[in-house]
Amino acid sequence: MKNINILTQSGVALLFGATVLQAADTADVQGYWAGGYTDGQGGEIQFELTVIDGVGELKYNASNWGALGFGICEYLFPVENGQPGTVTRNSAAGTGDCLAEPAFTLSRATPDAISLVFKNPEVALEAAELGGVLRPFDPAAAHAPVAGLDILGIAPGMTFDAIDPVLTGKGYARQEARDNTLEYEGHKIAQKVWGRDQDGDGQPDDWVFATFTSEKDWATDDTPVATDVGRDWHIPASENVSGATMVDGLAKKYGARSNTINEDRMYDRAGAVMADSLSCPEGAHQPITSNYMLDSEQGSEEIAVTCGPILKAYVGSDSDTGRATWLKLHITDPDPLWDDFWKTWSHGEGARLKSVFDGVTGATGAAPEL
Repeated sequence: MKNINILTQSGVALLFGATVLQAADTADVQGYWAGGYTDGQGGEIQFELTVIDGVGELKYNASNWGALGFGICEYLFPVENGQPGTVTRNSAAGTGDCLAEPAFTLSRATPDAISLVFKNPEVALEAAELGGVLRPFDPAAAHAPVAGLDILGIAPGMTFDAIDPVLTGKGYARQEARDNTLEYEGHKIAQKVWGRDQDGDGQPDDWVFATFTSEKDWATDDTPVATDVGRDWHIPASENVSGATMVDGLAKKYGARSNTINEDRMYDRAGAVMADSLSCPEGAHQPITSNYMLDSEQGSEEIAVTCGPILKAYVGSDSDTGRATWLKLHITDPDPLWDDFWKTWSHGEGARLKSVFDGVTGATGAAPEL
């Protein structure tokens, strides 16, 4: 899930900005950071930095880059108070003439970027600025609340125990036979289902669904919250409501739609509907996979953390009468998804880092007699 791109242009080109910004006064350097430079003369260098729970890993891939020449090099180091300790080369990884003892400091250039200031002149960069491809969710940077953004009173961020009585009070009953569990190594994601009314086959024709954050083997006290809530309603003729009325109802509750192609609403991080938009703004952090479930479909989609919540909506109508026949809605919130992704991904990646770090720094035995 890691993506690194190199920007190529004349002169030394910086991937995530033209200048290095003043460093922020923070020790929060956890994340997976990446970026690269070209020198306009065929030289390139790429960096990858991962910091999780006090252990860091730095990789660089130099190709005809000044005094570094050619090399794929990897290093491990402890992190204390946001700064690297002794940096040790992983001699089992990489090729070429790697720096024996790289030394650098870390600082957050912006919320989306980190700066590495090297003390090694061979690097030939005043500072390397890397983008935050994966990083912990910061509650202080949560998107603004969006008033009225719910489905029948339920919304992402609510627990099962908060959702269930709201739906029960509106006549929905749990449909455990339709529940689903997505199984992963060490954690699982629950998808819960409710229904009301009945069609000719005795099945509900008005369904509500909620997908929750992971239940983790290593964090059993964490209470899952909804990341996506949805409604799939096959509207009976007895409702006698037109498709135009349903569309107007969406606009009244959720605001103007974000484009003229569909009934979707995309909200920015400030909580306002994004006009003339089909996608979220670009950002350093890669999109996160979101799972959702409806009566008519089940799947996953990529959600960008540069947006606030996203409402996907569809109104079906009879072409002869204009009567509304189908309503599909689901709301996805990137913030609980982001938080959950970091906690699950960093758990496994942190264990890998710790294992490699212990192996590299623990190899202190003297050379045997030969």
